Amino acid sequence: MKPSPYSRKKSELNADMNVVPYIDVMLVLLVIFMVTAPMLTTGVDVDLPKEQTTSMSQNQLPVIISLTSNGEIFISYENNMDMPVSEPELINTLSNLQAQSSAENGQPVQIMINADQNNQYGAIMALMANLQQAGIQKVGLLTGAPLPTPAL
Repeated sequence: MKPSPYSRKKSELNADMNVVPYIDVMLVLLVIFMVTAPMLTTGVDVDLPKEQTTSMSQNQLPVIISLTSNGEIFISYENNMDMPVSEPELINTLSNLQAQSSAENGQPVQIMINADQNNQYGAIMALMANLQQAGIQKVGLLTGAPLPTPAL
């Protein structure tokens, strides 16, 4: 007998997974993330100064001014380490160092403030005002390495 033209030919079942729809969904998600990612930036727009930094010269060590939590001021420079000074002595010493540095190499003195973390903000600002009176224009702040967070 002749097979009917309207009969269906039985084929084996295909058990493979069709991944084309998954690829389509992945590409759509990729496009969505690419479009929305620039809009997700958080924070405040700040116009940072553009300055080229130079490494600290080996022949000029920075002047380190330490401020303890009880308000005592110490200065370290050249061969003088941790000398206690008063505010007027600090201004005079820094003015002399600034003049000496400008005469020798024409570069300003590098100043670093090493303040105790328990200091009041006003005490550090008063110290910075004293530095400004001495003619110091750029001041750096020293920090310690952050403590490791305990694992939970």
